[in-house]
Amino acid sequence: MALNTAASSTMAKDYTPPPSPSPKPRTAPARGHYIWAAIAVVVAPLLAKLHLILGFRLADPRLLHSGLGVDVVMPRGMATLDPNVAITSQALGHRAALDLLAGDIPWWNPYEGVGGPLAGEMQSAALFPLNLLLALPDGQLYMHLSLQLVAGLFTVLLMRRLGTSALAAGVAGLLFEFNGTFAWLANAVVNPIPFLPMVVLGVEEVRHRVMAGLRGGWAWIVAGLALSLYAGFPEVAYLDGLLVGAWTLARLPLHTKAELTAYAARVGLGVVGGLALAAPILIAFLGYLPYAFVGGHEGNGFRDAHVDAQHFVNLTIPYLFGRLADLPGGEGGWFWGSVGGYIPIGLMALAIAGCFGCSLRGLRWTLAAWTVAALAAIYGLPIIGRLINSIPAVGNAAFFRYLPPSAEFSVAILAGLACQDIIQSGAQTIGHRPARALLVGVVLASVTATIGLLIAGHYYTEMPHPSHWFRNALCVAALTVLLLLWLSVARLPGRRRALAAGAIVAVEAVLMFVIPTTSNPPKGVLIEDGVRFLQAHLGLQRFFSMGPVAPNYGAYYGIAGINHDDLPLPRSWVDYVAEHLDANVHHIAFDGKQRNSADGPSVEENLRANLAEYEKIGVRYVVTASAGNPFRWTPREFRMDRPGGLPIPLSDGGTAVIGWDRPDLPRSIDGVGVLIGTYGGKSDGVLRASICADDVCADQVLDLAQATDNQFLPIKLDHPLPPPRDRLTVTLRKTGAYPVALWSFPSSSGSRMTLVADGYTGPPHEVKININLATDDRGPSRVYGDRAMTIFELPNPAPYFSAEGCRLQAEARDRLVADCAAASILKRQELFLPGWTADVVGVPRQEVQPDGPIFQRISLPAGRSEVRFNYRPPYMPVGYALFLLGIGVLLWSLPPAGRPSPPR
Repeated sequence: MALNTAASSTMAKDYTPPPSPSPKPRTAPARGHYIWAAIAVVVAPLLAKLHLILGFRLADPRLLHSGLGVDVVMPRGMATLDPNVAITSQALGHRAALDLLAGDIPWWNPYEGVGGPLAGEMQSAALFPLNLLLALPDGQLYMHLSLQLVAGLFTVLLMRRLGTSALAAGVAGLLFEFNGTFAWLANAVVNPIPFLPMVVLGVEEVRHRVMAGLRGGWAWIVAGLALSLYAGFPEVAYLDGLLVGAWTLARLPLHTKAELTAYAARVGLGVVGGLALAAPILIAFLGYLPYAFVGGHEGNGFRDAHVDAQHFVNLTIPYLFGRLADLPGGEGGWFWGSVGGYIPIGLMALAIAGCFGCSLRGLRWTLAAWTVAALAAIYGLPIIGRLINSIPAVGNAAFFRYLPPSAEFSVAILAGLACQDIIQSGAQTIGHRPARALLVGVVLASVTATIGLLIAGHYYTEMPHPSHWFRNALCVAALTVLLLLWLSVARLPGRRRALAAGAIVAVEAVLMFVIPTTSNPPKGVLIEDGVRFLQAHLGLQRFFSMGPVAPNYGAYYGIAGINHDDLPLPRSWVDYVAEHLDANVHHIAFDGKQRNSADGPSVEENLRANLAEYEKIGVRYVVTASAGNPFRWTPREFRMDRPGGLPIPLSDGGTAVIGWDRPDLPRSIDGVGVLIGTYGGKSDGVLRASICADDVCADQVLDLAQATDNQFLPIKLDHPLPPPRDRLTVTLRKTGAYPVALWSFPSSSGSRMTLVADGYTGPPHEVKININLATDDRGPSRVYGDRAMTIFELPNPAPYFSAEGCRLQAEARDRLVADCAAASILKRQELFLPGWTADVVGVPRQEVQPDGPIFQRISLPAGRSEVRFNYRPPYMPVGYALFLLGIGVLLWSLPPAGRPSPPR
């Protein structure tokens, strides 16, 4: 298991057949050779994402996920699988970056829900150094590029410390920085990935220094472990840490007990230093968990979950059935929501070949065993998968999605070692012996892919004809296999064979990586005028969104929205939403759209029913999609999208009568909307409408040139109609050359709606309608509208600060001036959690107290008071002290000033 000096020297040598019959081996690669390897891993990601850097494809997630994108041209497929790339990573990360640049530690986020921890939420990566890039335009693109570069460079450094050639190091670096997780995911899941090779490099550095009789060596362990925790996804950091533990055991120096003791002690010291350095974020996170709702991570978590084996084929042939989110017959939602990466067939073949080298044998088989165990857990292999799930905390994480990065790292290292083996084998035999290990790898990888194809047979047997994706993916896989097969038997010098094998597998990895990026939109516009309206008028109050300014993007723009789509979340707030605002809410995603039960009340129904409760928590504005109106009443029959839509045309002189028996409307009618089609805007003339509530009618004439295709045509009444007791009737008469279509749907069972239209004689159909309910002057009013959003103002939002008998002058959310005639209680509409304190001039600092189920209060003295609220996670002074300890452990590992580092 141990690699002695002679073995290291042998691995680093390189041979090429010289013209003379007496070949002489070259010396170990010079530093300049590794510079070329480093240049390769830096340049390759830049070239692979050049179309994003230059703007030929737009990388800003706001276009697709913020609700503010219009005229977005959408190619098929998805650029990334998890929308958290936008709603948590970008939106919350951008807020944290702005706070840090303003000189504030981003402990708290007042712009999500009614406030909550920001750093402790973790997915924001609030204290992660690279997160500062999110303050820049397209900062997320450059952050992801930086992660790739760090991953590649530290893999090269690790391979160099293992004693491989620059070629082998470059191949491993390229393969890891273009791994399947980087390709398919882009949210905080990917942030810890680059620090796995950094920590392992620290382990190898410790081992090298112990065996050479040198001090220190654990600096990279401290830095890598701390950065992986600050990166914002502790599940990935933990699972990667398990592989680091296995690597550490595989590399135990067993020559003397003193070496073993020193190795274990220094690695342990590095781990302690890394945890100490990360203490602030760990304290913020762990201190938040007792008060947090964590969704599926509670109880048994994900212990019994896995990716279905029928999708095993996508491990080695990722795009066999199409782009991201494509699968025949519309299947695969669970798969695409659970998968976390892939290992292309060429990489798998080269990695298998890397298992059979003579040097580093214990490490090779450890990496191979880890990869097999990870895949067994991901795809639910009964015995091995259950053993992996039994490791503490693994089953509480979505391990099936977060294990792939460690498996991808393992196969990248094995592939690099395979290239090193090919170089050495060729140097020893002058390149005329077949590469048997590579041949075995090609055969076993082909068998693995074939098994996957057989398991997934029903997909392509049910396809009416193979898609071009199916054919092309098979062709690329077959071509890769054939090229590697030829290389395994060709009579080539070792270095050429290794270079060719590494190039084939690296090109395959880059190609698989680039495919999703082509699904970024080429065009699109962000309409932010409504955001600017909210920034100018919202003040300290809040808004509720039903689409535009999607959850957490209030944090991005610095405007307080009560929506959330996040995990973990404050449990008290999650409970409050369900009890007071929306009983049919999806707990994780209070986004104004998703429903916990499709048969339950709609968002609009619960908003109208609980409007006073929204006002009670300070909601001043309701934001909807352009032309939307949540205060428009929609019959329950037409709340959900329905299949079988049929356009019924009304030509010149045609008439349609829509009837609705016993409509049970709660208030008077101010207007009606009818879903129509204008044939792409060709409909002309007018539509004469007569709306009758029982016997009371109102007429209106509508210009079809102003109507929008496939939208509700609003029929605004001059005067409200009383709520009908028996029947509501809408009569439409068309005048004009080009017809207009009424979008109709098959009548549901027990329907109270009827449709009679000239020229239509088919089965009973209904037309979708909605009702504008009349309001008085105290009701919601429309105050803004553009192509992205419509904004309604509520009349009586509660103030953010209140204190009986006091005049309050608020300067910001965390400070105000109060002038009280007598001692009073100041109430503040911000979420209460332990950690809040208040400074009142002339009064000792006081702990903030809870006010009701979610808000805060403090005591105010009589007279003038200047008040400032502060949030800091409990026990953070201990965290700061441990942080300084971690810095000390890191510096202790470095060579003394003035003494050069020993040569490698």
